[in-house]
Amino acid sequence: MSTKIELKTQLSLKGWWKHAGIFIFASLVLIARRPDAILRAQFWAEDGKVFFQEAYNLGWWSALHRTYAGYFHTVPRLGASLALIVPLSFAPLILNAIAIGGQALPVNLILSARSAAWGNFRFRSLMAAVYLVLPNLSEAGANITNVQSFLGLSVFLMIVAGKPQTSVRRVFDSLFLILFGLTGPYCIFLLPVAVILAIRQADRWRWIQTILVATTVLVQACALLTVHGSSRVHPVLGPSLARFIRILAGQIYLGVLLGTNALGSIAGLRMFIFLTFVAIACTFLVTICAVKGSEPMRYFYLFSALVFAAALISPMLPQQPGHAMWESMSGAVGSHYWFLPNLAFAWTLLWCFHAPPVIIRIAAAYFLFFMAIAIVRNFREPALKDMNFPGYVGEFEASPPGNEVRIPINPENWSMELIKR
Repeated sequence: MSTKIELKTQLSLKGWWKHAGIFIFASLVLIARRPDAILRAQFWAEDGKVFFQEAYNLGWWSALHRTYAGYFHTVPRLGASLALIVPLSFAPLILNAIAIGGQALPVNLILSARSAAWGNFRFRSLMAAVYLVLPNLSEAGANITNVQSFLGLSVFLMIVAGKPQTSVRRVFDSLFLILFGLTGPYCIFLLPVAVILAIRQADRWRWIQTILVATTVLVQACALLTVHGSSRVHPVLGPSLARFIRILAGQIYLGVLLGTNALGSIAGLRMFIFLTFVAIACTFLVTICAVKGSEPMRYFYLFSALVFAAALISPMLPQQPGHAMWESMSGAVGSHYWFLPNLAFAWTLLWCFHAPPVIIRIAAAYFLFFMAIAIVRNFREPALKDMNFPGYVGEFEASPPGNEVRIPINPENWSMELIKR
């Protein structure tokens, strides 16, 4: 009996080391895609303008309770609090490192034995590999502003995973569900998945899981409706079937098959006919996978579709003057809004490549060929423009206490204002 317990402990330890190695490898791949995030770390958008600026000027505790765009963003707020510990010159590096860690986490969850319902280990390894090198991700990767997208995926993978078998793992899952649920609005789209699972499996843990997600939804909904609901910008959407086809084909499907592109924004009947054909052909493959694929994949379609629908209903993207929002979105390359639908389609192609009949496998192989080229083209994400951050840090450190220093950050025309202590 003692020998079995000892052997089980050794295997468990080996598993932890294995997951640590997977996490490190995944992080290195992500760093290879954006080496400047580590070698020349800079703030990106809300990283500096909102999260770090408020943590520094207001104090980490006061900033932690603030909402942005109607939601709580606990992980970026905590990251900004940690960044206060180091000198200002290293603050972007801390935030980027946390973001890369959050982006790497889904790989461990996909490869965990608890995710066996997705397929065998070989298939899940392909899923993880595609996730790491997914094209059309130029805006979303390696910044803490958009880490919520990857944490949302992590929570989804936890929800559909096999039940944790120990009390420690249940506590771990519960803490992550709460922490990630209070980071952006993704908990809202995860709740239907959790409810369906709880009803279908009628299991105590599934209901606990659902209650935890519902609690975070309630907190985020209260913040959205009572704190900042009236302050959100409501642009002119300009919805139409033609614009929907352009977004679906250009950003979701061709974003995977060709990588970053603006084909959806190109006018003309020929282009629209081409995009319509792409939309129909790719949706056909998605439908087949939704009907015959694994149960977790069907839940992922639901989750991704809800996120995509919310992006179309209430987007927060730069709008071109004189253009409706849907028209602008058709050319919004690399947006974090496309991440989950892009990933769902990429995983669809992997499933179809292993599925009968032969004609579906041939079509998937054809599409996977183009996706492989897109991966090569888009593997290295564009480096951020050098805003001379070290120079402005020197200016800030030399300024007298109480002086407000404006520091330019990416993207252009953004800046953060720090009041020297």
